[in-house]
This record gives sequence, C-alpha cells and structure tokens, in this order.
Amino acid sequence: MKEVVKVEALFDSFLQFDLSVFQWIQSIQNGFLNAVMVGITTLGNAGAVFIVLGLVLLFTKKYRKAGLAVLVALLVMLLCSDLFLKEFFARVRPFNLFESNPEKYAFWGEKYVYPELVSKPTSFSFPSGHTASAFAAAVALLWHNRKLGIPTIIFATIMGFSRIYVQVHYCTDVFGGIVAGTICALIAVLIVRFLFPVVDKGFNKLSEKVKSRAKKE
Repeated sequence: MKEVVKVEALFDSFLQFDLSVFQWIQSIQNGFLNAVMVGITTLGNAGAVFIVLGLVLLFTKKYRKAGLAVLVALLVMLLCSDLFLKEFFARVRPFNLFESNPEKYAFWGEKYVYPELVSKPTSFSFPSGHTASAFAAAVALLWHNRKLGIPTIIFATIMGFSRIYVQVHYCTDVFGGIVAGTICALIAVLIVRFLFPVVDKGFNKLSEKVKSRAKKE
C-alpha cells in the first residue's frame, strides 16, 4: 500500500507539467492535425506497423539481423512494459482523471470532454505502449542500420506525440515509453548477438530448399 501511495505522489508531482502540455496541445488542435495524428497513432495499434517492418527486413539477406532485432525488441517490450510496468505503476488515463473531477481540470472550457478522436483504451497509462513499441523497434533498427534507423526514430517521436495529442496519455507517459523502449531495444541487441547465427542459418537452408525445388520444377 505504501508503495502505491509513493507512486501516486510521484505522478502528482509531474501533473502540472502534463497539464501544461495538454493546454498547449489544445491551442494547436485543428481538423488537419486531428486526421494526421489519428492516422499515425492508429498505425501503432498492437505495434502492427513495426511488426510488419521487422518481418519484411527479416526476409531480406542484407537487413535480416536488423529485422530480427526489431522483432525481438518488440517481444521484450511486450513482456516488460505491457505485462509488468503498466500493472506495477497502475496510473489512470488522463481522461479518467479529468472526467472524475471536471471542475478542477476544466482548462479546456467549462467542463472536460474527451475528444473521441480514438476509442478509450482500457489499460493503465504509464508507460505509453505505443511509444515504447515505436522506440524499441526504432532504436534496435538504428543500432544495426543508421539509414533506416534515423527516419524510424523520427516516426517514433511523432508516434509518441500523437498519443498525447489524442489525449490518451500524459506527456510523462510518453517519456516513460521512450526510456522503456530504448532499454528493451538494447536488451534485444544483446539477445540477437547470440540468436542471429541460428536464425540466419535456418533462413539460408530454407532459401536453398526453395531454390532447389524451383530448379526441379
């Protein structure tokens, strides 16, 4: 119980900063940005865009190691962030907090109203899973290939911002996701050092079998 109280107190100390970020986002919202941010944040659902990226790279000889690192990083992130960190910190989503006390958090107007840009997530808020997935994939990719990694890091950053924009995460959730994702990526890099020779050998054998069958046909 004491640990829960300490965690809540920690988040409360950052709340004013989070509220200031929400106020700024409110000032820049418009129809065009709404569409862009919803599109980007949707791409991150279940880490889908990064899973596809990892699989595509995995099936190429040149980028296979990078693709494997991306997929392993996503798996490590799922185990560490979604299954452990969210449950440990148990931070309520911003819309739950604001709707529970609309008068106190009425900086959008007379009463807080969730914008409904995306459906309300039911999981806890900290850290941002979308951001953690994005940075786990991006950092793992950056480690193995700068040309592919840099634009992916930029995309991951926009992904994190989109989660604040659609009001399903606090800014500090996104910062937490960046840290968690980066750590998961570095763990994945270490795992891939041992795992890659086996995976690469398996793909090479599979490729040889496919070529052999193609010649027979």
